[in-house]
Amino acid sequence: MPTFAYQSINSSASTNHGVGASNSQHFTRVTHNHQAANQDSWHLVMPTADSVEPHVPIYGPAQLVAQAPRGHMARGQHSNSQFLSMIEGKARQTHQHLYRSFGKPCDLLVYGEMNGSNSEWSTMQQHAGGLVGARSTGMACNSFSVHAANTLQHQILNSGMGWIAIKTGNVNAVFVHVPNRIARNEGEATLFYQNINNFLLQQGHGGIDLVMGDTNQGSTRFTPTVLSQATGNDFLDAHSGNEVTPSDAYQRSFSGTNSTASKKYDVAVYNTATIKTINVDYISQSTAVSVNGTNMAAAVTDHMGIFIDITK
Repeated sequence: MPTFAYQSINSSASTNHGVGASNSQHFTRVTHNHQAANQDSWHLVMPTADSVEPHVPIYGPAQLVAQAPRGHMARGQHSNSQFLSMIEGKARQTHQHLYRSFGKPCDLLVYGEMNGSNSEWSTMQQHAGGLVGARSTGMACNSFSVHAANTLQHQILNSGMGWIAIKTGNVNAVFVHVPNRIARNEGEATLFYQNINNFLLQQGHGGIDLVMGDTNQGSTRFTPTVLSQATGNDFLDAHSGNEVTPSDAYQRSFSGTNSTASKKYDVAVYNTATIKTINVDYISQSTAVSVNGTNMAAAVTDHMGIFIDITK
């Protein structure tokens, strides 16, 4: 029963893949200001310990923190090293929240729009897990970074514009950041997934079992529909609810996973012919930051992350 986590960070179209391409980008700022409009305390921060491996559970109660004020993530407010520290903290929070969601550690943590082979992101291996590999088709926003506690348990099968396929055990997982130009075109999106599935079959790996990531879909049924058409199997969204309640949110739900909580772009969609048991959860865009010595919450990306625990 492997467990996967995926989250896109908000990066630019820069060919420089360092931290600066992701520091306080436009949609991250929109996300933070949207969340900060409601000043209720809703963000749950789990205890972490930088001295141990990130997947090791750290026991203790969550801390309920208030949202940092509007403008906290404004451009130029934080140096690249400060922003990197926020992303590192978010990675450790991801591991702790996933453990509490499923009662087991995260096997594979994938970031979209991050090139973990860039030296400026190298310290992420201490906080997200060892680097299985990284792929990019040119721009920072078209990159993936793959992390794990045991890097030898995972095989990167292939990658291309907007996707990376990884085999963990007997599960073929495809992590996506679907390009906007095809994300809402049924024919183009069907072909996008069909090409990936055909490659996996031709290489003898079997077809797609799971798709996770930022689909940029126009409706909640879009991705399951095009995947079903592309593969000939029935695919379902692992989260069928209209409201998303992230694992790190206390008494607060959202109508979407994007910067304004209006669209459900970030999903986990599974092949019902091969996946038999499934559990799913979300994590918000925020992490803990220090504001004048007080722990508060600030958005460090524009898309919610997804956790999934499956059996094939």
